[in-house]
Amino acid sequence: MYIHSVRRVHKIDNMSRLAEIAQNRRTKKRHMNGIDWLPIIECSGTPYEIGRSIGEQDRRNIHRILAHHVDAAGWAGSSLVDVLELDVDPKEYWGTDGWAELQGMADGAGVPVENLVYQNLQKYALGACTHFAQHDESTGRFLHGANIDVPASLLLRDSMTYHVQKRRPKGGIPYVLPGMPGVLLGIDGFNEKGLFVSSSMLLDEPQPKRLRGTNHGVIISRLLQSCNDLSEAVRFLSVIAGWGGWAIAVSCPKEKRVVYAEYHGNRTIIDEKSNRFVCSNHSRLFPATKIPDHSRLRLERLEGLLNSDRHAIDLRSVLFDRYNPNKSGPSKFRTMNTVFRVDHVVSLLADETGKCFFALTRNAEQTEFIAAFDCGPSTFASNTRGT
Repeated sequence: MYIHSVRRVHKIDNMSRLAEIAQNRRTKKRHMNGIDWLPIIECSGTPYEIGRSIGEQDRRNIHRILAHHVDAAGWAGSSLVDVLELDVDPKEYWGTDGWAELQGMADGAGVPVENLVYQNLQKYALGACTHFAQHDESTGRFLHGANIDVPASLLLRDSMTYHVQKRRPKGGIPYVLPGMPGVLLGIDGFNEKGLFVSSSMLLDEPQPKRLRGTNHGVIISRLLQSCNDLSEAVRFLSVIAGWGGWAIAVSCPKEKRVVYAEYHGNRTIIDEKSNRFVCSNHSRLFPATKIPDHSRLRLERLEGLLNSDRHAIDLRSVLFDRYNPNKSGPSKFRTMNTVFRVDHVVSLLADETGKCFFALTRNAEQTEFIAAFDCGPSTFASNTRGT
């Protein structure tokens, strides 16, 4: 099956409640006690069974975000409904397993699979972020952190919820991904063996208009469920052929080592010798082309932070930094040029203890809510939640 220029969302349940949903978004305050603000979705089995479980557990949020798509479609100048003008073979782009999971998610949520195809072909579903990793031999510290920034969160607002997926694939290594309603897989995560992965889209080369190659989220999922250590990750990365340009970092806090790779389609460059990398949204290994200003400014600021006070580096001091280069000082408001971008959704940070921290800023006061997980087997024990 080929899908050409999908441009509409099929009717979903309770569309007559759009006005009520919009009103609730304006008036209802969410209460986030403990880690209730970060739902954990447990899922296991075949790709279809995993997708169906996610669809059932996140059904309300999937319906809400699809309703918001329809609501936004009438907004003049909105880029949200400008679906990528791409021809796509779903089984090639998402793979047989990814397509089965997407169908399972649609069945679990009770929506046509075409709705989720539309959702996943939106430009915002591709993601963006700033990430870094470094091992400081003088202090023994190892940090690997990432900001996930989603431009459409500025439009989707409360519909852009986040959750954590604890996945136990049949025949594969259990792993954790942060996820969004209706979006297949994710770009960051960690597995039971202690591998931590982060990614960012490379914007300095134009993205191809033909959807040929594997979806990046599918690549990350395959890596996490199949690789036991960094050596296996290097072999995996050396043969990938994805769509577009992406940077991937894989680390193991126990090994205190990081592997950094970039790919453009089937061209891949891997750096496994450095004990540090810093990346935003442009290439560091391929020849530089047209670098976006916001990416360059965030990269320069992040490198300065990591070089300044190595003993004081933590999640807040680096990933939540609001220094605005255009104002030469801290900014009250986040922008596209600050490391802590205006469209920030979630941050992840792994350290030398094997802990992985998730952090969000969800309310008007921008309070940080943080949950911690072990990058190892204890996270996947029965009924184990973050703390």
